[in-house]
Amino acid sequence: MIQKSEEALSLLLSGEFEKAKAIYSVLLDRDPLDPESTSGYYIASFWDHRLDLILGTREGKERGKLILSLFSDFELEMNKRKYLETPTFRAAQECILSEAKDHLKLAYQWEGANALDRDLLRELTACLLKLQDYKMALEILTYAGEKQTPVLDFYLAETYCMLGREREGIELYRLSFLNDPQNLSFSYLRFRPILDLIAKAKTLSDREEDWKEIIPVLAWREGLFRLPGKKDGATIDRWVSELTRLLDSKKRNGENFRLSARIEQFALAIINCADDIRSRDAITLAKELI
Repeated sequence: MIQKSEEALSLLLSGEFEKAKAIYSVLLDRDPLDPESTSGYYIASFWDHRLDLILGTREGKERGKLILSLFSDFELEMNKRKYLETPTFRAAQECILSEAKDHLKLAYQWEGANALDRDLLRELTACLLKLQDYKMALEILTYAGEKQTPVLDFYLAETYCMLGREREGIELYRLSFLNDPQNLSFSYLRFRPILDLIAKAKTLSDREEDWKEIIPVLAWREGLFRLPGKKDGATIDRWVSELTRLLDSKKRNGENFRLSARIEQFALAIINCADDIRSRDAITLAKELI
């Protein structure tokens, strides 16, 4: 049984979905309630039914884009069925995303960065981060140029951190959170300090949109975002302007969780990054809010 299960898992990993499905069918006949066999059979069937469509699509950008679109549907379905943590899902994910990566890499090599629009660039980079191919992710993001977006900034921050360039990654993480914490996605994260903060944030709220607002506040409070050096006066002025806007909004519309968290995030950023002499008024304002 164990040998058969390992064989089926290996077939999923190599994209032999029809053969994997046949083995899982046998395993289910022996134990209809086995969760690994149940998930494996469904996953193998899902991709086996779509293989002809994939193989019939032109190689390069078109096939890579199709695979990512199908994988998005697949991931949603796996989440509904609670299969995301299974070995069978991880095997299929590595197989499918590796195939998508290879075809979009071809498109990138053939046509350059112009081959990838913003949406495709985001999907490819997420794919690379899930596969932990950080060198390729950095190459793609380095050449993103004008296509860089706030979401991709989070991807680049994670890439820097996982390549050992933590100072750059943390700097970009804190700027990205100041821009908008809601742009953070959890599916690709491996950087342990951020994962630890997410775990703490989840104990404070059961709402995902709240976790994202709590994470940067915890990062400032607990020291992750306290990098050496001070920001220039122009940067602090922009942060004070945003803080003032948030305070005005709170006065007009009343307090809510997201607004309060944003105010605290900017106040902590100013306190930790402003020069004590040049930005004394800004620091005084921020301290009054903490």
